[in-house]
Amino acid sequence: MEKKCSIRFLLLGIALSAAISLGAGFLAGSQKSWETYEARIALLKQQNEALLSQQEASREEGLAESMNALEPYAYVLLEENGYVAVYHADRETLFSTTDILMESLPGDLQEEIRGGKPIMTEAELYNFLENYTS
Repeated sequence: MEKKCSIRFLLLGIALSAAISLGAGFLAGSQKSWETYEARIALLKQQNEALLSQQEASREEGLAESMNALEPYAYVLLEENGYVAVYHADRETLFSTTDILMESLPGDLQEEIRGGKPIMTEAELYNFLENYTS
């Protein structure tokens, strides 16, 4: 009977030590997981703040661009029969024809004029005409 009792105590001791070891391992693992979780939360907060600042910057940039697009212009340069023509902003009322050949202009400027190059002021218009009149 003593052997059965001592075997029971031995098995009980083994079961208790296993339970304590598993519990300690679980607590240590959950503590490590919690620290990892907190580190990930901190990293996500930093990334979120960076994204928000980028969005704010792009929103301000987009607003500035849209405000530039809304500024009224007085004239628009268009191609007409191979020459540069000056129209009012409505693109229908001819202001003036020029003797500036489209082929004499740089390629990027030709593309701008084909799409309708806006000119803000009369001074800017006369400056353009002075620069490209032969």
